[in-house]
Amino acid sequence: MGPARRTADDRQPKYLRIHADLRDRITSGKWPPGLPLPAQRELASEFGVSIMTLRQALQLLADDGLIDTRHGSGTFVASRYAYHLGHLRSFAADLAGQGAEISTRLLAADTIDPPEPVGARLGLGASSQVFRLRRLRLADDRPVIVQTSYLPRELAPAIDPDDLCQRGLYTVLAEHGLAVARTTETITPTTLGPADARDLARSGGTPALLSHQVSFAADGAPLIDDHALLPGDSVAITASRSADELDVHYTLTIG
Repeated sequence: MGPARRTADDRQPKYLRIHADLRDRITSGKWPPGLPLPAQRELASEFGVSIMTLRQALQLLADDGLIDTRHGSGTFVASRYAYHLGHLRSFAADLAGQGAEISTRLLAADTIDPPEPVGARLGLGASSQVFRLRRLRLADDRPVIVQTSYLPRELAPAIDPDDLCQRGLYTVLAEHGLAVARTTETITPTTLGPADARDLARSGGTPALLSHQVSFAADGAPLIDDHALLPGDSVAITASRSADELDVHYTLTIG
């Protein structure tokens, strides 16, 4: 009998097999967020590889946002949460559903003359005003999203701004017969201006992602023109593809 046929796993480079094993330990919860990883020499000995091979696997885990290296302290499992783009749940609801401690700080709630593009997207006349909400999202007490939402002024009576620190805007609108039925989203790179950087406890000019969403009621009426800024040091867009499925989500790493 000839030699046994090697499986696909056997043909994989060692560092990829180590990456898959360690990734499973993290994503399964066996290694929870905040846990320090074993020393590199200990892990290299466990897998029977060199330090260089192990470091290749650790780099892939870092690229995945699954581990953080803290200078002078070691390497730790990252606090990592996903916001999926394929449904209509809010940022806060998605992250809280994964166990993140989400809090919302209301920064502004006022009636203003809208920027011209905002008024156009909301289908407003030239002299119409909008109700503006500006909220800061914190995950595990770290600022991760600053969100500015514009709504037609006539929707303002349906919204208690203080209530939005406890519940999502979609939920509040739905309770007044204004459920969001459809949303379009555009994601672009940007940098933080002074006000956004201050609110997010970052430096001005820090790279960020801007998620711009326009949400519509079932009858096609625009309800919200929403702008969410996510600092580049804590967010990535992750896509998992197969022959018949595409899963796209934000990955937030809370350091």
